[in-house]
Amino acid sequence: MSAPDNSDEPVNIEELKEIMDDDMELIHECFVDFIQDWPQRYAEIKGAILEKNGQKLDESAHKLKGTLRYLAADSAAEAAYALESAGKENDLEGTESKLLNLKNECQRLIDYINNFKQ
Repeated sequence: MSAPDNSDEPVNIEELKEIMDDDMELIHECFVDFIQDWPQRYAEIKGAILEKNGQKLDESAHKLKGTLRYLAADSAAEAAYALESAGKENDLEGTESKLLNLKNECQRLIDYINNFKQ
């Protein structure tokens, strides 16, 4: 019997356990922190796009990307990286669709967190 394919999961739980040294309490705390911080992080990124401020987009998306990488949420981190790159290059064309992708990936992460039991 092979290992289950969790490639579609928003979190690589094995990687997360390794990052957090199998500290389930810390994992839960980080999940709670993400859910609390997400609305503000999203508002910062969306605001930077609306203001057409590449530097602010780069900085706010970079910060979120770091959090998502720490949570082993690779798809969401990649979505944040796409916005970070757009901000760094000051290329704001198509950022609305990138923002929608980030929102969708982070919603998948939130759903995962809300159903997380370990």
